[in-house]
Amino acid sequence: MRQISRRKTGQTVEGLAASAGAVPTKFASWFRRRMKVVERMDWRLPAHVGVKGLAVLFAATAIAGIVSAGRVDEVVGEVSHAAGLVVDNVRISGQMETSEVAVLDKLELNPDASLPFINVEAAKARIETLPWVQQATLRKIYPSTLKITIDERVPFALWQHDQSVSVIDQTGRVIGDAGEVHNGLLRLIGKGAETRVDEALSLVDPFPALRDRLKAAVLVGERRWDLVLDNGVTLMLPEEQPATALAQVAAFDASNGLLSKDIVSLDLRLGDRMFVRLSPDAAAKRLAAIKEQEKLAKRRGAST
Repeated sequence: MRQISRRKTGQTVEGLAASAGAVPTKFASWFRRRMKVVERMDWRLPAHVGVKGLAVLFAATAIAGIVSAGRVDEVVGEVSHAAGLVVDNVRISGQMETSEVAVLDKLELNPDASLPFINVEAAKARIETLPWVQQATLRKIYPSTLKITIDERVPFALWQHDQSVSVIDQTGRVIGDAGEVHNGLLRLIGKGAETRVDEALSLVDPFPALRDRLKAAVLVGERRWDLVLDNGVTLMLPEEQPATALAQVAAFDASNGLLSKDIVSLDLRLGDRMFVRLSPDAAAKRLAAIKEQEKLAKRRGAST
């Protein structure tokens, strides 16, 4: 079979058909129809396609060179400098216990950090790992400012454990070490006490006179509570029905000022009984009074 080519410019369909020589008539007719279609086709390419393709090739080559040379950050920094988008101002507000240095460390900004390329969500997550930070809000202010608003945890109580004292929030989460400014907070003592602060407060909440005087709550054996008042008196509550025992104490205090007397503790662990322990001075006075009464009784007996 002979090869058919359109290499000779200007050759007509009839000429090609004539040169086919021994080509069958039916094939020649089919060939003429096909060649007429080909001649009507527009073989022109879009305008400037070569220039555009060359530009894309150069851009791809440049990007590949930058990536392979490890200069992506450098180039981004230079572009950001030129556009005025480098972060040169960080505004931090809302914090009292959290230092600005700690927040800046968590941002992990390099000297040429570009504002559009800062991952706000990742920076937010890092800042919220700081002990006092409950929530952080980051906002980009173009062209070059990053604004950070800190919402800190609220100190709720002190937790004394393992010879140390920590500040905790209402959920029992440890915020940090306690300072003098936190001395007025309720003190929780004992293993597990930090997560049961609501339990201790719920016992005294029905009795405002006791709630206002509560200074410390001691969790004993992770089973029951000892409550320490502002005058040092300790209320030793039973494991079962501690609220009932407290109601009894509140009633006695309201009627005769029991908790203002010279006592050290009230032992309520037996439930139906109350044992009062006097202070050393009060105990000595009580003992002396008893001895004096015994002497008087003997004298009266001797005189009769």
